[in-house]
Amino acid sequence: MSFAGGRAPWRLEAAQLTDLFCIAGITIASALPCLPRLGFYSDDWALLATFDSAARNGALAASVLHDFAARPVQGLYLASLFEIFGLDPLGYHIVNILVIAAGVCLFYLLLVRLHIGRAQSLAASLLFLMLPQLSTVRVWYSAFQIPFSLALMLVSMHAQLSCSRTGKAAWQVLAIVAAILSVAAYEIFAPLLAGFAAVLLVLWWRNSPRDSRSRWWVALSSAAAVALILMAIAYKLLLSGRVALIADSNRYLVGLRQLLRSDYDWRVDSGLNIFAMAQACFWAPVKGWWTGAASLASGRSGMEVVVLAIGIAAVCFWRLAARDPRKEMIEPKQILVLGIASFLLGQAVFLIVPYIAFTSTGIDNRTQVAAALGVALVFTAILELVAKMVPAWRHAFAAAVALISAAAFARLSTIENYWAEAPALQQRILSAARTDLRTIPANPIIIFDGVCPYYGPAIVFESWDAGSALSLSLHRPVTADVVSPRMSLTPKGLSTSIYKMPDFYPFSDRLYIYQPYQHRLVRLGSAAAAKAYFTIREANLCPVGYVARGVAV
Repeated sequence: MSFAGGRAPWRLEAAQLTDLFCIAGITIASALPCLPRLGFYSDDWALLATFDSAARNGALAASVLHDFAARPVQGLYLASLFEIFGLDPLGYHIVNILVIAAGVCLFYLLLVRLHIGRAQSLAASLLFLMLPQLSTVRVWYSAFQIPFSLALMLVSMHAQLSCSRTGKAAWQVLAIVAAILSVAAYEIFAPLLAGFAAVLLVLWWRNSPRDSRSRWWVALSSAAAVALILMAIAYKLLLSGRVALIADSNRYLVGLRQLLRSDYDWRVDSGLNIFAMAQACFWAPVKGWWTGAASLASGRSGMEVVVLAIGIAAVCFWRLAARDPRKEMIEPKQILVLGIASFLLGQAVFLIVPYIAFTSTGIDNRTQVAAALGVALVFTAILELVAKMVPAWRHAFAAAVALISAAAFARLSTIENYWAEAPALQQRILSAARTDLRTIPANPIIIFDGVCPYYGPAIVFESWDAGSALSLSLHRPVTADVVSPRMSLTPKGLSTSIYKMPDFYPFSDRLYIYQPYQHRLVRLGSAAAAKAYFTIREANLCPVGYVARGVAV
């Protein structure tokens, strides 16, 4: 794959510009069915409550620098959105989908510049856009820094390419700045950044003329880019307190056993596992294409989704079937190798920090966005290899990608519809609380009961988010939690945990059980009062859900 070297400036062609407009249009269109109904979820409420309190005290900047020391760009980005939009979610989600559109366009242009065919580049970009691994970052404010980090990574890669082909220092400066900002927003793209810079350095050194004046400059600046990215990773590890994990050799032995466990349970286990990776990253999307196609054929998706799916398929086929006049393009087997390498690098950060859970639809899929770039390339290569078995393979390839894009869009809409409907459930609870809790004493502890924490993969109220949402709604400090299978009754109070972090609520005049749908409020001042309540309490009939995964759909 010889994409380094050559000083001819790269120019955007008319066909590529048309593709970019189509990518941006499809990205925005894919969000339209759910965009106006999206809201805030889980950690969003804690972020908003913190930002709101800090802003009232005139200390928002100081709060961001303190709370986001390991990810300063994440804090600045999310706080800037809060400054602009306050507690109105629509603006947040419009900005996020525009950032996603920019990221997918940059991904397409990068592939084109790497001499991957225009149709193949477009196919990979569209498949990436429609993967269920992106469902959470499309709707969850707390994860909006991930598409932003992706876009910054791609800006850095473009600048590195431009530097290698022109030798201009400004491009390398831009590359380094964008790379550091990307890592400072979210770390999962760091191995891809470092790997790209290292490969580019090797290819430039091998292909550039030995008497070139810029040879040493580009080599040294590329090496500096790799070093700075690695230093940024080390800095984040130090601030996050995860250096102790690296020094723990036993953790790597446990991780190796975890990697090959055949009994890995995606619902409760975490850590790298090859079987879970294959299931969540590759099989779940393929299965989703089938269920998406079935929902379109049966009409369950709704007329709006059906019409948009047909339009997406038509635009995809039109652009994919158009001929690419360029001759110098890499083969699908090379795309497959590039995809596998990108997938592995996208997971590489979790070799150091083993906090990853595999789910295609729950909030933990946010950690799989970097690897999803490789997944899209792998699917593209496989589809092209299969299509080349028939005579009219270009049209076969175009038709396959178009149909898959339509089916994947339908599946994505089904997933996102849960998130779009969850805010109405939240508002029903909060509206009841504003009436039922208006005279409650100061600094109460409210335990919601009869509230299903998950609506599909979407989070209604799961744990600490209930307290932040109530505090914002009642305009005063409230501590809250939700009755769940993780909660137990002890002689001295209610014990619970989430993400292996325990919480304990001792019996007192400040502790209440609250059933918002029944408008029932019970004080748990003693063990006897708690026992009496839980003895006659009706069991929740909520579907089984799991932390960070929700209910499987």
